[in-house]
Amino acid sequence: MRNQKHILFIFCFLFSFSGSSITQEYCEIIDGENRNKWYIPDCIKIQHAGNIGFISVGFGYTWWNEVIQTDMLYGYVPTHEGETTIHTFTIKNTFRLYQFRIKQKYNISPVLGFSVSLEPGYNSYLRVPGKYPEGYYYTNSIYAVLNLGMKSKFELDKKRFFSRVEPFVEVNTLADYLFYNIIAWEYWGDDILSLALGINLFF
Repeated sequence: MRNQKHILFIFCFLFSFSGSSITQEYCEIIDGENRNKWYIPDCIKIQHAGNIGFISVGFGYTWWNEVIQTDMLYGYVPTHEGETTIHTFTIKNTFRLYQFRIKQKYNISPVLGFSVSLEPGYNSYLRVPGKYPEGYYYTNSIYAVLNLGMKSKFELDKKRFFSRVEPFVEVNTLADYLFYNIIAWEYWGDDILSLALGINLFF
C-alpha cells in the first residue's frame, strides 16, 4: 500500500511539471506582436478552501487552447481556523471538459482536476517518526486533492488591467480519502468532501 501511494505522488508531480514545460511552446501573435513570453503567467488565482489553505493565492498558465490550466499556489490557514498555522505550496491542474457558450461574452464550463501539495511544518512529516509503529502511519507532508466543479468566463473592457475574470466553484476530496474508502468499502459520507470558491484574473 505504501508503494502505491508513492507511485501516485510521483505520477502527480511528473504530470504537473510536464504541464509547466508544455507552456513554453504556448505563444500567441496579436497584432503582429508576441503576446507573452512563456514564463509570464496568464492569470492570478485566488481560492478559498479546497484542502490547500483557508486562502490560497498564486499564478497560472493556460495551454492547449486554454483547455488546461496549471497553477502554482501558496496557501495559508490561520490558527483560529486550523488550530495551528499551516502553510502549503501547491501545483494544481484543471481540465475544461466542455464549454457552453452564453451569448458572445459569457460561457460556463464543467471542470475536472487534481492538485499536489507540500505542507512543511511541525504538523506534518516526510518521514514517519520512529515513535510510531512501522507501516502503520504514512507520510503526510505531500498529498493530492481531486476536484470537480464549474467555472464561468466574463470578458472585460480591454482598457482595464485584467482582460477577463473566471469565477469558479469546486467540490474537493483528498486522494487518500478516496483511496481508503474504495479499499475499505466504507460509507461515503459528505464529510470527505469540501467546497472551494475562487476566481481567475486574466491579464
